[in-house]
Amino acid sequence: MLKILRKEIKAFLKDRRAVMLTFLMPTILITVFALAFGSGGGDDVHKIALLVCDQDKSEITKSTINDIDSVKMIEVIPCAYDTAIDLIKKGKRTSVLIFRKGFSDSVKNLHPLPLDFKYDAARVQETGILQSILPKALFSGTVGKLITKEYFGEKLNMLDSATRYKVFAALAFGGALSDNNGKDISPEKIMRVNSTSIIAAQVGNIGLVQAVAGTAVMMLLFSLTGMGGGLLDEKEQGTLKRLLYSPVHPSQILLGKMAASIIVAIFQLSIMFIFASLVFHLHIADKILPLTILIFATAVACSGFGVFLATLARSRSQLQGMSTLIILSMSVIGGSMVPIFLMPQWMQNVSVVSINYWSIQGFYDILWRQLPIGPLFLTKVGILLAIGITLTLIAFRFFRKNVMALE
Repeated sequence: MLKILRKEIKAFLKDRRAVMLTFLMPTILITVFALAFGSGGGDDVHKIALLVCDQDKSEITKSTINDIDSVKMIEVIPCAYDTAIDLIKKGKRTSVLIFRKGFSDSVKNLHPLPLDFKYDAARVQETGILQSILPKALFSGTVGKLITKEYFGEKLNMLDSATRYKVFAALAFGGALSDNNGKDISPEKIMRVNSTSIIAAQVGNIGLVQAVAGTAVMMLLFSLTGMGGGLLDEKEQGTLKRLLYSPVHPSQILLGKMAASIIVAIFQLSIMFIFASLVFHLHIADKILPLTILIFATAVACSGFGVFLATLARSRSQLQGMSTLIILSMSVIGGSMVPIFLMPQWMQNVSVVSINYWSIQGFYDILWRQLPIGPLFLTKVGILLAIGITLTLIAFRFFRKNVMALE
């Protein structure tokens, strides 16, 4: 037994790549997950970007914007109106707060505030958080002090902190109020924000789209990498050697593997979405065409990735360790496990290097945001196809270097 033990340990230690992946992978994955959840080792709070358009350009609006920017969870980004609407329609930003002309005069005269909050209804988590924290940000500062002083007078000072916050909430997004004695606090005269959705959302559970799209892409990467690993099995079994001695050109071997992977990927993704439709009522009936296009593009990208990793590795142990590390990392930063908006901003910027990101965002566009087949959708499809083609071309080089090295 001791001889077998020594032999196995020596064989393991001989494969340096496998050893490094075995010991480094847990550490790297812990780091990736920690960063994705916003743990930077300090007291940093994840901030949600809020576009702000100041058309009034008064001292009151400037002071109010500073009040909003002081909230730890909000990152104020000044922006022109047309630019802000375009960014929201493209899915790059969630919402914009617009201070219309005459805002300062309305505050002073207690008129309805020309204050608009335009948002993407499909980004329900982010907009929900913003709508919950904006009231206090807006009305506990400059505007709140001016309005409450003129309208409520000393009455507001008599309220407890919980009821006082309800006043601020109603000032922003409406709601009936009463003090601790059950007396109304004139809600019909309280100033409110005009909330308007720019992008419609699919009726249903956004978590279902996240679960189906995120899981489907991640599992597809694992399964296609496993299929690509068949090249290494054939090399070890001698099958590949016989194929190379046959009239078949080496490029045809690799292309045949990838074609098989694409077909399997299309069926796998299709079955996943059909299952979600039948069992969980995911609405796909009127989205067959864009869904088919995106499934094909995702299949090409994931197949190229699987073949690329298989040709990069020199053994099954290397492929397993490397694929687990890379796929899990891509799945975390790409949104398969953690919604993108929960990540730190720098990590959201990094997420674009992941296949998961482009595929999941594409599924969001057609299944939740209800976007038509247009430039925004086709851009994601084009990027996925480009990733698949590029990785396949790189795989040809490693195929000759690593896999075809039969000795």
